[in-house]
Amino acid sequence: MTLQKRVQTGLAAAALAAAMTLPAQAQNVDWRLHNLDLAGSRYSELDRITRDNVATLTPRWLFQHGVIDGVSNQTTPVIVDGIMYVTDARGSVYAVDGADGHLLWTYDVTELLGGARREGYIFRHRGVTYENGVIYSAAGSFIFALDAKTGEPLDGFGENGQASVILDVLRLRYPDVETAISMGYWFTTAPQIHDGVIYVGSTRSESFIPGGHVLAVDALTGEVLWHFNTIPQDENDQGWDIAGPTWVGGVRNGGGIWETPSIDPELGLVYVAVGNPFGDSTRRAGMNLFTDSVIALSLDEGRLEWYYQLVHHDVWDYDNGSQPILFDMEVDGEPVKALAQANKNSWLYLLDRRTGEPIHPIIETPVSTETDTPGEQPWPTQPIPHKANGERMEPVSPVVPTDIPPEDLEGKRIVPQFTPRGPDQIFAPGMGGGASYAPLAYSPQTGLLYVNAIDRPFGSTREPRGVVSAYDPTTGELAWRQIFEGYGQSGPVVTAGGLVFVGAGSNIAGYFYAYDAVTGEELWKFNTGSGIYAAPSVYMVDGEQFVTVASGGGDRGRRGGDLILSFALPR
Repeated sequence: MTLQKRVQTGLAAAALAAAMTLPAQAQNVDWRLHNLDLAGSRYSELDRITRDNVATLTPRWLFQHGVIDGVSNQTTPVIVDGIMYVTDARGSVYAVDGADGHLLWTYDVTELLGGARREGYIFRHRGVTYENGVIYSAAGSFIFALDAKTGEPLDGFGENGQASVILDVLRLRYPDVETAISMGYWFTTAPQIHDGVIYVGSTRSESFIPGGHVLAVDALTGEVLWHFNTIPQDENDQGWDIAGPTWVGGVRNGGGIWETPSIDPELGLVYVAVGNPFGDSTRRAGMNLFTDSVIALSLDEGRLEWYYQLVHHDVWDYDNGSQPILFDMEVDGEPVKALAQANKNSWLYLLDRRTGEPIHPIIETPVSTETDTPGEQPWPTQPIPHKANGERMEPVSPVVPTDIPPEDLEGKRIVPQFTPRGPDQIFAPGMGGGASYAPLAYSPQTGLLYVNAIDRPFGSTREPRGVVSAYDPTTGELAWRQIFEGYGQSGPVVTAGGLVFVGAGSNIAGYFYAYDAVTGEELWKFNTGSGIYAAPSVYMVDGEQFVTVASGGGDRGRRGGDLILSFALPR
């Protein structure tokens, strides 16, 4: 053994011995919010699982709650003080021991959702959030507040720990509405929370909702403090002067919010990714603001500070599904407060989160306006991100169909991206491709941004592929890329141990991968037995580091599952 190796080994042993003498509580490292922190960084500072030992990673325990209902198992575990909190597709909450997976308590919301069984409603739920000893779950069209230790409802929050926040807002405009779900409103996302206020968005665009609502809710009482409609309906809604003229024809539907907002407390802003417009495109001429946009609202009153639209007059279902990610970097020696958003159109957008202005050029690029739809008025340009050097960025998944089976081409034609929708087309990405609701991750250690996306052309029978990529946001350059079988709908997590963990959605099996964060080399994989459509978490209990992920789902998650797996190094 060389001297250098002996020194390294000795230092590692000393560090481990020192760590093992710490109190157990000091060796617990939490994952308290849906995507770890207010920025949605998904960067864990834990480094005991490394490039050198990840090949020995094995399942330590599993938990199954037994509810197989809805669209796959999409929960991201939240871990606080050694206790893990997960949800099923309905939004019921399960608290389990983070060290061994034993069930501690359950709160079943099934009988509390009231009217949730409407046509077109499909159960999906992505997890909880935590603050000051309370677990918050947005399920159906309600927010539930539970004591984190016991699972008992929080006194004073709504009615017996259940607040009908969407209904409270809807009744201001529609006083006769009986349930929020009857108008197509419900939650699919975990709430965000900061300084005693819950921030959450309502969905679902495809239910013809008259705009999605961003809600700020008092975390003690369940009272709505302010709300913002993503599609202003008239002059009574904020942003009407900007968005109103961008809808011509009488239809103002869509704008649902699929995922958790991000927050910059220093700037006093909350950032929300808004989904697609919906309905007859011939009756909504214009850009259709604020759909397919990132919007920045003030934390105190919900004032619109800026917006950036990623897709104009969307007819392809190219909405924003994931939480905006916030990070700081330097460009040409100048500090930049950055925001990144990956879209279902397969493009990665880098914005200054103070102003909403592009960090690198985003060029309004001419696209086809030839349409087979009478009365349709396609938008003539779309914003395409470019690198710092002026060249077009590499998309997160192909925007030109590849490897199309010959039989698919019989009677069909491949058309460029953003061609107005028509019959017998093949284009990429399809509505099931690009970057979906999977969150991004950013490592201050590598300076790279990590994105998981889906390569699935519209109009083709080819099986989907997952595409996980690392970008240098200071230049917009692609650093590395890996491709796997299945859907890339599992958001990555990156660690100080130099690893990126990400899952593959599949109708056959779901592999959980570990890649080298710098090079992209595949270092480890494990077959969980069913598709992974959820983002993993990383935590520590009693000095032991765990990586945990929910597994359960078939073809694009249309078959539910209930498995939670936690991995650790051999003892």
